[in-house]
Amino acid sequence: MRRARIAALLTLVGFGIAVSTSVTADAAQTSTWCTRKANVAILGTSADTGYGTTGYQSTTDTYAPTTYGWTTKLANDLHAEWGTATKNYAHNGALAADYLPGGRWADTTAALPDLTQRQPDLVLVDLGGNELIAQVDPATFQVNLGKVIDSIRAARPGVDILMSIYAELKWTPNPYGGSTQKYTWSQYASVIHQMAVTKGTALVDLRQYIPPAGAANLPNPSPWTSDNIHLNDAGNLAEYGMWWGWTSSLGSIC
Repeated sequence: MRRARIAALLTLVGFGIAVSTSVTADAAQTSTWCTRKANVAILGTSADTGYGTTGYQSTTDTYAPTTYGWTTKLANDLHAEWGTATKNYAHNGALAADYLPGGRWADTTAALPDLTQRQPDLVLVDLGGNELIAQVDPATFQVNLGKVIDSIRAARPGVDILMSIYAELKWTPNPYGGSTQKYTWSQYASVIHQMAVTKGTALVDLRQYIPPAGAANLPNPSPWTSDNIHLNDAGNLAEYGMWWGWTSSLGSIC
């Protein structure tokens, strides 16, 4: 059954979805998302809390439902289709390190241990944008992201994981990353891609759906907010299409 799932996943490449095909320790196990669709978990950043979409309000910089936020729409549709419950652990400004022991917020450091209790059937991981903003060494990001993926697998052995490469946001001097850009988004994207290959997870790439924030030929209206970091309502709708396309397609052909 696992081989059939991988074959099905490979057919999705033509629809702008990249999938890792490396052999991993859990390769002989049945897909958790095919077996059960009770729970989904999201580990992410402000790209996943609803920030930048109309009506977003949160006093804790965490997830809040909005009409066009992609995570809200995804959670609603998953529940309507399969009765799935979605737990969103995303936090504005989060780094991969914030989900590990010693992270800056109790809600992010508690996320991975909570997976042990919730036993999600699918985990969406959308990290890396804040590493670009803060100009974290990509090598450091690689180590921390690997620890996050390993911790997810330890909490829920064999769980299906879907990683994401965010659209190409535009870096500008800021208090977290200084006045000079040393690392580019493509370097962090390469880390995410290689991690998906190494760890044997599925991977979606939002750069195939949304043009770079710094592009000269952006559509009108632009999918980006004025900060060129976050996606607006239109951008979130495009992002929703990416995530829903994978989860619904796989879920429907199991």
